[in-house]
Amino acid sequence: MLTVLFLLDRFSLLLTKILMVSVVCIVGLHLIGATPARSQSPLAPEVQQAIGAEPGSVVLDGKTLFQIRSNFGPLSALQRANLTNEQLSAVASNLQISPESVRAENVQGITLIVAGEKNVHITTITPEDAKAEGATQETLTQKYVATIRSSLITFREQRSIEKIVRGVGYAILATLLFWLTIRLLNKLFAVTLDRLGNWLEHYSDRLKDANRGVLPITPFITVILHFAELGRSVLYLFLACVYLFMIFGFFPWTQGLSSNFWAIIGATLAETERAIVGYLPNLFTLVLIVFITREILAFIHLFFKEIKLGSISLPWFYADWVQPTFQLVRFFVFALALAIAMPFIPGFKSPAFQGVSLVLSALLTLGAASAVSNIIGGFIVVYTRSFQIGDMIKIGELIGIVLEKDVLVTRIRTPKNVVITIPNSTILSSNVINYSTLAKDLGDTTGLVLHTTITLGYDIPWQKVHQVLIEAAQATPQILSNPAPFVLQTSLNDFNVSYELNAYTDCPEYSPEIYSDLHRNIQDKCNEVGIEIMSPSFLALRDGNHSTIPEDYLPNDYKTPGFYVDASKSQPPT
Repeated sequence: MLTVLFLLDRFSLLLTKILMVSVVCIVGLHLIGATPARSQSPLAPEVQQAIGAEPGSVVLDGKTLFQIRSNFGPLSALQRANLTNEQLSAVASNLQISPESVRAENVQGITLIVAGEKNVHITTITPEDAKAEGATQETLTQKYVATIRSSLITFREQRSIEKIVRGVGYAILATLLFWLTIRLLNKLFAVTLDRLGNWLEHYSDRLKDANRGVLPITPFITVILHFAELGRSVLYLFLACVYLFMIFGFFPWTQGLSSNFWAIIGATLAETERAIVGYLPNLFTLVLIVFITREILAFIHLFFKEIKLGSISLPWFYADWVQPTFQLVRFFVFALALAIAMPFIPGFKSPAFQGVSLVLSALLTLGAASAVSNIIGGFIVVYTRSFQIGDMIKIGELIGIVLEKDVLVTRIRTPKNVVITIPNSTILSSNVINYSTLAKDLGDTTGLVLHTTITLGYDIPWQKVHQVLIEAAQATPQILSNPAPFVLQTSLNDFNVSYELNAYTDCPEYSPEIYSDLHRNIQDKCNEVGIEIMSPSFLALRDGNHSTIPEDYLPNDYKTPGFYVDASKSQPPT
């Protein structure tokens, strides 16, 4: 009764926890839904009208100079930006064209930006471009000309010999500084670990005494050390990134990567933040599913534990069913929880996730058929209770004591101390002979019947044979006196009689030793009463030979008999 009340109390506590977590998740979801989303200020309607397609960026040496937002004739804004980039790169590489030669020329309301004496065309400014930028065409032209001139000057200054030599020097200095920093951090980390280890070794007993009855401190120190190792790796990675982007910033060909480093980091962090905030509702749902599953499994584990301890009695439920039944129930709870949680896992609806799922399903279907059959066979073996741990069984031609019953295999130990692993599917398709079921049954007093057969001649009285065999069985250790041994005459052969000795034992695991002792006692008892165990072919030449009984059992005056010849029946030669 107390156990039932305890289980009911645990069940009510489980429902209370689930209710509290559900309320917290619902409130959190409402708070997330009430958070105002970040919105970008839209462009003015007239600007949106002027933009004909996706804008294109004009870039020189990794730096964005301006953007082209409108189409011009058959060219889209992106195509115009690509052509401008090609022309601008050609002008920047041509040292005969000075930055001061960049100028604007008006042709029928359209402004052309050209450079050099040959009027190399760089870009075109249309009224639609000015309208898209929200400025006049003249103002936009002056801005573009000034931007292009300054970018050309910077481009050529960065590629001067002085700048390159200075960049090489800065790169060497940065490399040396990076190497010294890594060496210093390695030494600092090693010294910290040594001091912490010495401190733990010196104060371990004191820590154990001070922390007795609470929690061991060593696992926490190990966890802290692992986190410290992780932090060191992250720090090294960050320093390596900073070093690389510093090196990139010293040379004009890679300055674009360096100048965009923090922009890349910022964009990555912003994207990560958006992904995390957007995933929070699903995360709350997953947390709720995990919590409910954990509490249900804890309650199920407690229920089966009470059954195993005997606090809860179910007449139809055997003790050896507790563990496999718990495993089955736990598997189905896990499977149900996983099926409910799968739609809330990140990337569940992505083609990559679905493709991997299909591949794994195909692999499991094709390669796990044998394992599934073994698992099913293992549970069938458990629930049919064909044998238990410690039983002496025979499966096919294999005989041994059961050492282990697993979900996939069963292990037995043969009388020769050889451990054999048998798949459960093989057991399911074979006959299982259990020598221990009745021998260990307290309600059964018969035990296991051991039997052996000998053949003796017709000249020996059967009553004498029965008596000798029963005495041999009674003299054998681990043979039960009650029920008493008995002898069956199984066949009357041409030259001998088959006598089968049957004896009971409650120790089937010692059958080989019992058989050996029984056969030895049969030999001794037969020799004591003068019974020779011989084959018919030996009996045919018996007259005149020495007895086969050992010397210890023969009389002191025994002599080997001679051949007997009946002269009265002999016929004279004719």
